[in-house]
Amino acid sequence: MHRKRWLWLAVACGVAFFILTLPLLWGRSWPGEWAVVQEALRLRSPAWTPAMQAVTFFGSSAVGLGLSSGMTALLLLHERHLSRRVWLPLAAMLGSAPINFGLRVACGRLRPGVSYIPHRLPELTHPFQRWSYPSGHAMTVTICYGVLVYFLVNAYPHMGRVALPLLALWFVTVGFSRIYLGVHWPTDVLGGYLAGGFWLALCIAFLA
Repeated sequence: MHRKRWLWLAVACGVAFFILTLPLLWGRSWPGEWAVVQEALRLRSPAWTPAMQAVTFFGSSAVGLGLSSGMTALLLLHERHLSRRVWLPLAAMLGSAPINFGLRVACGRLRPGVSYIPHRLPELTHPFQRWSYPSGHAMTVTICYGVLVYFLVNAYPHMGRVALPLLALWFVTVGFSRIYLGVHWPTDVLGGYLAGGFWLALCIAFLA
């Protein structure tokens, strides 16, 4: 994809994120959000919960940082001539953290009032983590796995028909796990995808 198209994608994600965020800045939620959370909670079971815990772990920033570092290391080993694209995975991942933190502070949205959070990841162990919008996990999977598929499809174009649907399925699965575990609203997840898409598109446009 040409640089201009990536920039247009960034603009589209940014505008959509702004529209999604406006009601939240006024202290309102989008209609039906609590109903979606309740439906996800009703699906909880001893069989599903460990699976959702595993899914949410692989969408965490720790895994994302490790995978991004590994991709950068592989590019450093295999690139004959060092270029900006070598640093794309790590730069995109590291740059997403202050963006996510800043957006959470600016919006100040609290997590859903779910009484039981069935997992032990660090989402609720620090006062800062009481803010939920946008979802850090959704941003991480968009950026980290998006970069992975970007390089994969560029190297093997024929794999796009398989890789892109699998990427979309992974996005949906991680996003659902966050709602299932009771730590995010649906719009937190959607906002994370859009914010992640904005940043990823900018990074690809200027570094790839």
